[in-house]
Amino acid sequence: MGSEIGILQHIQSLRGGLKPTLQLLADAILAQPERVKGLSIKELAAATDVSEASISRFVRSLGMSSYRAFQLRMVEDGAQRAASRDQTPAEGDIYENIGRQDTAATILTKVTHRVADTARACLSTLDTDAVEIAAKMVSDAQVVYFFAAGLSAMAAENALLRFGRIGKPAIFHRDRNNQLLIAGSLFEGALAIGISDSGRTNQTVAALAAAKQAGAATIAMTAFPDSQLTRHADLVLVTPTGYTPAGEEPIYESMVSKFGQLLAIDVLYSLVAVQNFDESAAAVRRGNIFIRNSRSVRRQNDVD
Repeated sequence: MGSEIGILQHIQSLRGGLKPTLQLLADAILAQPERVKGLSIKELAAATDVSEASISRFVRSLGMSSYRAFQLRMVEDGAQRAASRDQTPAEGDIYENIGRQDTAATILTKVTHRVADTARACLSTLDTDAVEIAAKMVSDAQVVYFFAAGLSAMAAENALLRFGRIGKPAIFHRDRNNQLLIAGSLFEGALAIGISDSGRTNQTVAALAAAKQAGAATIAMTAFPDSQLTRHADLVLVTPTGYTPAGEEPIYESMVSKFGQLLAIDVLYSLVAVQNFDESAAAVRRGNIFIRNSRSVRRQNDVD
């Protein structure tokens, strides 16, 4: 992970799905990361009343090969974070944990690590039982409406393409007013999916609330299962967090966190397609004809 706050956010995103014993371990690390860096696995086990075997499983779920590797990453990321705190505002982070002193090599390394961490975190945050239920809700729905803003709209647009390929009617409008008007006119048999990393985006929260009030089934896709968005959802799909929810929003939108949303949409689409395999495969084959024809036309135009 690119910075200490990254690894702490990773732990935070996993916490809700952990067993109570491991939640205590996660809380101890989040509360005193500097202290944990200096504790052996035996000392941490004694301090948290968690077995060494459980601690080993916990760090492996973070993508670390061993507790020692976890400690080294905490120390390394802590040093990077400390350096960032010493920068003036003009020298500080401009995207993720990238600052004035970064080079092409360090930026590539940091962004790549964050994307890989996000992908691994999806294995823990996305509950397979919830995905199964969500897939059935999509299959049963007459039409699926998506509500999102900012970069989260990319996940909604990805969903339009995916579900359209298998013949599932899906609708998304970027315009805020259109989203609210459509949400308020939904009906029983429709499905509304609100996508917001923070779960606090006003227009997405308002649209999902209106859809639920109108009688539609609702799903929230967010990194924060206790957020405002989830209050209006029949089901919640949890994606990895891109930042902590406390304080002001960052001045940038993290594409890294949106990668988790895109991954979640692809997983949901794939499961819906598999559950209706013959019909989905037939729809894809029908669409392939038009895609091939489109490519042939482009090639011909290039020749002309």
